[in-house]
Amino acid sequence: MISLMKTKWLMIIVGVLVLVLVGLIVKSRFFSKQGPGALQVSTTPRATVFVDANQVGVTPFFNDNIQSGEHTIKLVPEATVDGLSSWETKVDLLPGILTVINRDFGATEALSSGEILSLEKTGRKDKSSIAVISVPDQAVVKIEGEPKGFTPLTIEDLAPGDYQIVISATGYEERIVSASTIGGYKLIINVQLAQQIEGIEEATESAETEEEEEEEEEETKPTATPTPKAKVTPPPTPYVEIKDTPTGFLRVRAEPSTDSEELAKLDPGDMFPYLEEEKSGWYKIEYEDGEEGWISGVYADLVE
Repeated sequence: MISLMKTKWLMIIVGVLVLVLVGLIVKSRFFSKQGPGALQVSTTPRATVFVDANQVGVTPFFNDNIQSGEHTIKLVPEATVDGLSSWETKVDLLPGILTVINRDFGATEALSSGEILSLEKTGRKDKSSIAVISVPDQAVVKIEGEPKGFTPLTIEDLAPGDYQIVISATGYEERIVSASTIGGYKLIINVQLAQQIEGIEEATESAETEEEEEEEEEETKPTATPTPKAKVTPPPTPYVEIKDTPTGFLRVRAEPSTDSEELAKLDPGDMFPYLEEEKSGWYKIEYEDGEEGWISGVYADLVE
C-alpha cells in the first residue's frame, strides 16, 4: 500500500507543470511609453505561433520587439498530433513588459491547461503584488505553501522576490507557477486548469483497495446502486452514447465533479437522453426514467 501511495504521488508530481518564470523583468531600453513589448510562448506539444493572423514562428517562441497594444495570439499544435485543436486568446502587450503564455494542449478544451503571466505597474516601488484569475473560478491559491484564498484573488504588499504559487480545484489538475515579482509591479497570473479524466484514478487503484471500498459501501448502504440496462435502440436525439473507459464503466454523478456523489454506473455502449445542459465538459443525462445525473464528456459521444 505504501509503495502504491508513493507511485501515485510521483505520478502527480510528474504530471504537474512547474513553470519557472525568472525573466519577468523590465528592460531599460523599453522604458519609453512608445517602446515595444515582449512575448514568450511555450507549449506542449510544439505549436505554430500566429500574432494578428501573421505566422511568426514556432514554440518555444520569444520576441522582444512587438508593438505594444492589444494583439490576437493563436497557437496551432503540430499537424502530427491528432485530435488537438488550436487555441486563441488576446493579450495586451505593454511597453517594456514581458508577457508569458504557456499552454498544454489536451484532447479537448476542458482537458487543456495553461497560464498567461504579465506585469502591471503599481504605485509602490518597494512592494509587489500577485493577482490570480482562474478557470474554473473559486480555485484555491497557495503561496509558498500557505493558503491565501479563492480566485479571483489579489495579494498585496509582498516583498519583491521569488514565489511558488499553487492553484488547485476539486476535479481539476493542479498547476504550479514559480515566478519572480518586482517592486512597483503586480504579477498577474491568468490560469486555466485541466479537468481530471473520470476513471483514470480508479483504474490505478489496487484490487485490494477496491474490494475494501466496496465492502464499506455495502455496509453503509441498505441496497446497492442499480446499474441501468443498456437500451436496445437509440433514444430520440439528442442523446449520449457511453464510450469505453479504463474501468469498464462510467460513473453518474449528482453534480459535474469527480468528487460528487455517485448515482449509478453505466456500461460502454449504453445510450441515454441528453438534457441539453453542459458544464466544463460534463453532460447532464436522464440515466433512468425520471432520474437525472452528470457524466464526464470525455467518455461519452453526443449524438444530435
